[in-house]
Amino acid sequence: MPEPLDLDLLPAPAPRQALPRLPRRAPRLPLLSRRIRLSLAAAAAAVLAGMLATAALPPLLARLPHLPERLPAPLQHWLAQRVAPPDWHALRLGPVLAEASRRGVLVVGVRAYARPAPPGAPAPAEPDAFDASLARQLAAHLGLRLRLVGLLGDAGNPGDPRNAPALLPGPRPDLLLAGAGAVPAAPAAARVPTAYTGGMGQVLVLRKSAYRHPADLARRSVCVAQGSPYAHTLAARYGALPRTYASAIRAVSAFLAGECDGLADDTLALARLARLPEWRFYRALDGAVAPDNGAAQIVLRAGDPLSAAYVERAVRYWKSGGALAQARERRAADLAFEAGQLQDGLVCHN
Repeated sequence: MPEPLDLDLLPAPAPRQALPRLPRRAPRLPLLSRRIRLSLAAAAAAVLAGMLATAALPPLLARLPHLPERLPAPLQHWLAQRVAPPDWHALRLGPVLAEASRRGVLVVGVRAYARPAPPGAPAPAEPDAFDASLARQLAAHLGLRLRLVGLLGDAGNPGDPRNAPALLPGPRPDLLLAGAGAVPAAPAAARVPTAYTGGMGQVLVLRKSAYRHPADLARRSVCVAQGSPYAHTLAARYGALPRTYASAIRAVSAFLAGECDGLADDTLALARLARLPEWRFYRALDGAVAPDNGAAQIVLRAGDPLSAAYVERAVRYWKSGGALAQARERRAADLAFEAGQLQDGLVCHN
């Protein structure tokens, strides 16, 4: 092993003539890194687009039914232009949908709640527009008229039997579209496997709070809407305490009133809220919240594998054909409009 050099014994370096100073230039490494990242992202998008453009598209979507809503918006639009709808008339109907076809009307239970209204003029419960959009598309595939029956839910904690959703008076629904955790227990044969809500979620908190990641909300309350696909993830993965409200706008109102430490919803919806001037006091936590795609979100009134398979095909086309993306955008715009009315004092909650 060589001995270490003794710096005191080294000859002094010869004096060198000072060079003129050149103006300092910004390092190019960060710019290069950014270019590399953009190139890699473009290459990944091109590879994915190539995969989707081949015959591998149907098997890929069959294995990954939630892929469409995870793609960037341009790729979602690209995909929607290339996915052919099924031949709806060629698909077999089970007893539940066959009965609806005979009477000419599809009855669907959806979430329902009162919208913000002027003080002293309470509004009646109305169907959730997001749920109704899928119900309309399903009825159109079947060539049937649509009747919606409201599914009411009260504020409370998930799993509390006192807050179980109840149907408004009306005909017996052929199926329920009520989001994760809002549909009653049903046999596996009556459930539709693919979730229809989709989309990654986020959590908003006060800008000056110490929370940085959803994991920081362990044992902290988070406002969510009835049927929120993020409630289970927040509780099971991060140890948060979801507080369920009858609608997204009521969850927003409760969060603004300080009833919860955070507000969880679709990233698109929270992004629209963040654009409002009054929301400059809030910020999104780092890290997305994955939706619970394993819980039953659609349930038929009876065990019927054929009808469940038909609805399953409709939900998958709802995702890949672009209708889900449009419904998410409309929901985000509606929520931002209602939140703006609340904060302007033009309306209140009943």
